[in-house]
Amino acid sequence: MSVDIRPAILEMEQRRCAAMLSNDTRMLEQLLDTRLRFHHATGAVDDKPAYLTKMAAGRIAYVSISWTEEVVTELGKDAAVLTGRMATNVRVDGTEKHLDNRVCEVWSAQSGTWQLVVFQSTPVIQA
Repeated sequence: MSVDIRPAILEMEQRRCAAMLSNDTRMLEQLLDTRLRFHHATGAVDDKPAYLTKMAAGRIAYVSISWTEEVVTELGKDAAVLTGRMATNVRVDGTEKHLDNRVCEVWSAQSGTWQLVVFQSTPVIQA
């Protein structure tokens, strides 16, 4: 009988969002895999050190994060994909932005704890 990993993935994402909102880079260090590829909605891509450096320097400051339409797809006992829609209010280099994105995340538990390996955001364009 397989274990439903959905609650674990959603809990880890909730922790990640809380860490982003409180600029808790220590928690993010634990939640982000060393192989992290963070694809911003602008097309910019950060690895783990670059993303954490931007957070620690205050270049990225999250004000609010709201998820809807979450779907967790299990890829095996140690991997899962989380997709959904994320609305974010954020300050980037001092400029306030409201982002409405479709998001795709890859989570891995190879190290024994779920960690985020890939984050991809795509802007939702209103027709």
